[in-house]
Amino acid sequence: MAFANLLRVAVLRCFAIPDQIAQERGQFDAIFATWIQAAVKTRNNKRPASDQVVAEVKGWDVVGKRQYPDLTEVDVLIVTGSTASAYDDEPWIHQLSDFLRDVYANHPLIKIFGGCFGHQIISHALLGSYGVRVEKNPAGWEIGVHQVDLSSEFSSQFPDVLNTSKVSYQFLHGDHVVTKEATLPRNWIEMGSSSLCAVQGLLDPGRVLTIQGHPEFDRFINGLSTSSLGDSGAISKERLDGFLKLVDQEDNADLVGEVTMEFVCQPTMPR
Repeated sequence: MAFANLLRVAVLRCFAIPDQIAQERGQFDAIFATWIQAAVKTRNNKRPASDQVVAEVKGWDVVGKRQYPDLTEVDVLIVTGSTASAYDDEPWIHQLSDFLRDVYANHPLIKIFGGCFGHQIISHALLGSYGVRVEKNPAGWEIGVHQVDLSSEFSSQFPDVLNTSKVSYQFLHGDHVVTKEATLPRNWIEMGSSSLCAVQGLLDPGRVLTIQGHPEFDRFINGLSTSSLGDSGAISKERLDGFLKLVDQEDNADLVGEVTMEFVCQPTMPR
């Protein structure tokens, strides 16, 4: 790994967090930094000083400013959520897809993580040629805290962290990744499924981890985000009330943070 106890994280911001949320929690890089720093603290508490890490998180606006980091100064890329779809014909989405393909092909020491839209755009960019698709989920919105049943293949990659086959965290998405007609490349593993979404994430050990949900979100962030869908008319008042009740459920997103930190600190797998 390129860092000596310093983990340099570049957050590729694919959406501007609304002011009502940003005033309390910041933009996506600040939101992810809070989640990551908690995971770093948990990991460091279990390890000797020589094996502890320090995370440095910086954000890049890849939509409006079309800014990208210098890859010689990055250990981990995080691709955030967005209101856009991975299949939208937008210049910034094409540029992001090309960037991800370049990183994956030519910068093997950089880990790639994506959440929600990040999961979808990484799947689209890296696995589209293998038959993986991103499309509207016929099951509709998956919003609030939901349980993910982890695959045994995924869990086996993190034996020091995962002592359960189920995790729960916040969700807010209407698109999903479809792999049923695809042939995934060697090494790639499906994370697991929920009752509303069959592909909850993908793992290429030592290189890529994607998660359909928003483990970096808390009740405050997802509650206001969900309410905005009601305000816009995207979901009805009746459905909004039910979704907000799900947002208010307990989760164990901290465990997903531990898994993510374990992933970024694992050695790169030889190809």
